[in-house]
Amino acid sequence: MRLLLLALPIVTSQPALAQSAAPSAAAVTAATAMVEAISPATAEKAALDQQIASVRRGALIAQLIGNSPQVQAEAQRNQAGVQAMLGRAGAIQADALTPVFTQRQAAVRAASIQAFATQFTIPEMTAISAFYRSAPGTKLRTAQPQIAQQVSQQVQAQFAPQVQAAQQGIVPRIEAEVKTLFPNLIGTPAAAPAATPPAAPPRR
Repeated sequence: MRLLLLALPIVTSQPALAQSAAPSAAAVTAATAMVEAISPATAEKAALDQQIASVRRGALIAQLIGNSPQVQAEAQRNQAGVQAMLGRAGAIQADALTPVFTQRQAAVRAASIQAFATQFTIPEMTAISAFYRSAPGTKLRTAQPQIAQQVSQQVQAQFAPQVQAAQQGIVPRIEAEVKTLFPNLIGTPAAAPAATPPAAPPRR
């Protein structure tokens, strides 16, 4: 629970974006062409299929439970059984998530088109599309995933020990803060003051 605590997402309010006028049909057409030039739909579909295949193999389930000593010990005794279990659980997860992932991908693409259409002029979008269809633009688009992975691995290797050490050092303090409002969430419940009802969580 200690390490999971620091992995919990923090919900923060985001400033509302100013409402823009609806883009023209010509702007949407230019934005659609630009999005296709930057990130072809076929490439996005292939990436999604690869992600779903990874889920189906049980990769997300393995990340969730892989650090459990019980799971690790069982994998040492029965590797085939653990892999079979991950495959079955991954298939369940993939069947449930595939429609959501597919809808999300389409929504991101549609939202990107609308955002570009409102933020760029038609000549600007035409020029950007032309660049991404050129030899340098094609190379940039093709190389970006490998570059991102290379940078991520380099930074992860450099800073992962520091991040882990920093988190380990502040876990007790964070747990103490969380217990002030949620005494039963972590470890042993803290005693409540006599005759004082527990405080309600703040409204968001």
